[in-house]
Amino acid sequence: PFKMAVTDKTDGKSFLKLIIKVRDQIVADGLQSEDYDVTDVGAHLTAKDWNEAIENHDPVIVDMRNHYESEIGHFEGAILPEAETFREELPMVLEKLKGQEDRKILLYCTGGIRCEKTSAYLKHHGFKDVNQLHGGIIDYARQIDEEALPNKFQGINFVFDERLGECISDEIISKCHQCGQPSATHVNCVNKACNLLFIQCEECAEKNEGCCTPQCIEIIHLPEQKQAEIRRKAKETKRFHRHTKVDLRNAFSQQ
Repeated sequence: PFKMAVTDKTDGKSFLKLIIKVRDQIVADGLQSEDYDVTDVGAHLTAKDWNEAIENHDPVIVDMRNHYESEIGHFEGAILPEAETFREELPMVLEKLKGQEDRKILLYCTGGIRCEKTSAYLKHHGFKDVNQLHGGIIDYARQIDEEALPNKFQGINFVFDERLGECISDEIISKCHQCGQPSATHVNCVNKACNLLFIQCEECAEKNEGCCTPQCIEIIHLPEQKQAEIRRKAKETKRFHRHTKVDLRNAFSQQ
């Protein structure tokens, strides 16, 4: 079924145009065609059905987004894989669900695309009652608003446009990666050679000049020619804060 994942809250920062491109795969998963049947997917649940399943069926809820997305908002009690890519996440989820093939599984993501593949993948591996939130968190928010349904989602929904997040509830469940105070504001390090995506509160943003570490502060004060040279040498890849890899809380105390 067609999935609606469109917001009418146009503040100048959300995506305002549709681009269609032909791709072999919509989401890179590292799987082969024999690893799952794309036509055999899990049941699609409306927001009302989703809430009812949570309240009455003791389900296993799985967040199929990356860790930096789920950190600022998720459904209560959901499994939150510490993954940075969908390819990395699939085997993690399969391992975490081992032995629960007969449980009701509820999958959700931002707009529903990742759950299409995940539900087919889990059914291929013997899970019998696999369900997915139709239209993802984006459409869930629309449905609960239009139908005056209870909101089971806590916090902010991470989005991939300039907003980097949209409020689904008033709760702030995440913390600034530098000081530990409540914050759900994702930023990229001002040092373009770093570009680390992390959570930074307003106070730390001002104090640390939008940077993630003292080293990055030093770099942004170098002459532009020197900064450009550093950028050329840096790996051209996105970097995300992961608690097991980057300790921003202690970065400044270690000076």
